[in-house]
Amino acid sequence: MFLLLKKFVSNVFRKIFYKMTHTIRATKTRSDLTPSVLVLILLFVIIYYCGYRMRTGYKSDLELIDTRELLDLNLMMDFGATDENFVVHDSVCKIPRISPYSPDLAALQAPDVICGTKLQCTKPLVTKRFDNITNRYYLHINEEWKDLYLQEESTGLTCCFREIKNEASDEKLIGTPCFIFKQDFFLSLDVIGAIVNCMQRGDKKIIFMDAFSFIHKRNFSEETKNDTKIGVLLFGLDSLSQINLRRRMPKTYKYLKDNNHRWHELLGFNKLGYDAFPNLMALLTGRQLQQQETVYACKRGGMLDDCPFLWQQVSNMGMPTAYAADSRDDNTETLRFQHSPTDYYLQPLMRAVERRLRTDTFYITPEYCLGPRLAGSYVLDYAVDFAQSFAGLGGLGIFWVNSFSEQHVIPQMIDYAFVKYLRLLKSTKILENYVVILLSANGMLRGRLSNLDSGFYEERLPVLYISLPKAWRREHTALFQALELNRNRLVSPLDLHETIQHALALGAGTTELHYTDCASCQSVLRPIKANRSCSDAGIDWFWCSCEPFVAKWCNSYESSLLLKALLTHMNGLLQQAGLLNGTCGVLSAHTLHSVYNSQKESDYYYVKFETSLKNVAFEAAFWYKKGAQKVLLDQRKLNRLDYKVTGCVEHQSKLLRTLCVCL
Repeated sequence: MFLLLKKFVSNVFRKIFYKMTHTIRATKTRSDLTPSVLVLILLFVIIYYCGYRMRTGYKSDLELIDTRELLDLNLMMDFGATDENFVVHDSVCKIPRISPYSPDLAALQAPDVICGTKLQCTKPLVTKRFDNITNRYYLHINEEWKDLYLQEESTGLTCCFREIKNEASDEKLIGTPCFIFKQDFFLSLDVIGAIVNCMQRGDKKIIFMDAFSFIHKRNFSEETKNDTKIGVLLFGLDSLSQINLRRRMPKTYKYLKDNNHRWHELLGFNKLGYDAFPNLMALLTGRQLQQQETVYACKRGGMLDDCPFLWQQVSNMGMPTAYAADSRDDNTETLRFQHSPTDYYLQPLMRAVERRLRTDTFYITPEYCLGPRLAGSYVLDYAVDFAQSFAGLGGLGIFWVNSFSEQHVIPQMIDYAFVKYLRLLKSTKILENYVVILLSANGMLRGRLSNLDSGFYEERLPVLYISLPKAWRREHTALFQALELNRNRLVSPLDLHETIQHALALGAGTTELHYTDCASCQSVLRPIKANRSCSDAGIDWFWCSCEPFVAKWCNSYESSLLLKALLTHMNGLLQQAGLLNGTCGVLSAHTLHSVYNSQKESDYYYVKFETSLKNVAFEAAFWYKKGAQKVLLDQRKLNRLDYKVTGCVEHQSKLLRTLCVCL
């Protein structure tokens, strides 16, 4: 279609050019010739400009469209904004509409990942089942598929399981014996998970391995037995912007769009901190983050057990709570607890699965897998079990998937699987018993996306969809009207905190509480005013997508001077601390990825760059005096974009730990 259009336009201009030339040749006087020549020059400029645009497209990634993508461009470009060029557009806030396409990304596709074998995925040797009479889980051996696993039909089969309990430590997980079980073995109520091994009898070689979680239902409040309460479920997909959802999860986006009366997208959802941690803390505690030391005062030894999370309020209301997240190690675990913070807590099982299923030679699989399935599927399965177990009893569940957040192409791997979970929520009536929120805390912070011209918005505009029970359409029509109105309004995690409280109060028939530090923040189930500023939503201006940051040319002389001054300042801080004596390396420039200049403070800059030393990347904000070429770091906005070990300066300040690249 594009080539035909290009050919058509070229033919039209060729005919016009021919007629203009013929007219000029027929002109007899110089006075008549001058206007025609001017018109001809103007026409030439137009033809050249249009031809250039048709060949290359816009230079900015805000406009680039790649025709090699096999997706429906009209679908992917439809943000449903009131102004086709903006997702939020009023006198105070203007957030541009970003194209998901860029030639730099077109050739990059997600790797083909196979977790386990096709046999293990389609015909598992052992499955978990639930007995509705005894309300107990049991392990079932699928005898009909046994011969597919055994090398000899006459050979017997031995299966055993390692039980995981709620407060299990890593040391206990390693030493847990493997109990041999027979057909339809019932699990005790204190076992929250099990890692199952099956071996050919007389042979220690493992032929099947998997892990299962169990949610043992118990009563929470006598008052809830005859009531039907609506709970809240949060499904988090880490580091996923609304732009990358369209780019890399087209099936998921299409499903959500086709069910727009069920799923309401909020396009003005803006993060308020750098990564997932400050945004989740705001979402789950209602605390603003301007004073980080005050906010994080509840953190003890990296653990958050003493923090006032929203689920404590839900427990006090006599409703069940759950938290689950996948992670490869402590560095990627966003919220860490020493003891179970909720009634149902998946982390002991996830730690055990990480230790067993990643190291066993039978299951050496890609990092996105745990055993015969994607790591995130353990979290999503747990969410479905929790929701089904307590349907009608209200409650709050937070389920966070981290495992595909390292590269922007990875969400493509789970696209098909995630649509299946969304359909499951509908078919099992979970959507009728819960307010379901699908979100991310931030967009992609590292890699190719963050280095695009549109990277400023890729980082700051995460995904947010909300589904309300159909029954509420009759009882609370205004809630649906508010969501439609708020589609193109500015929203923050603090607003979402208010929204969860609002939904829980409506679902339980209780009084709504207001616990945020932000007096002007509110539930998105109520109309949000137009002309709302980021400060109204509790968002620091630096993270605000409305703020007029202007991109500068990275390869300009001015940008090179700016980066040189920044590196001189950073090395000077290390030198003053005596760390350039063989402990930390001298930082030098390798690649400058982006430069933004604030129009609010003309001497304030924000850059992303990569150093020559171990290719370590930084994100830094600072004040720059051009005349003196002096820099003052904004330490709150200095971030290291790698996971390099900084143990050589473990006892130094946070600033020096961030700056130091250990030699």
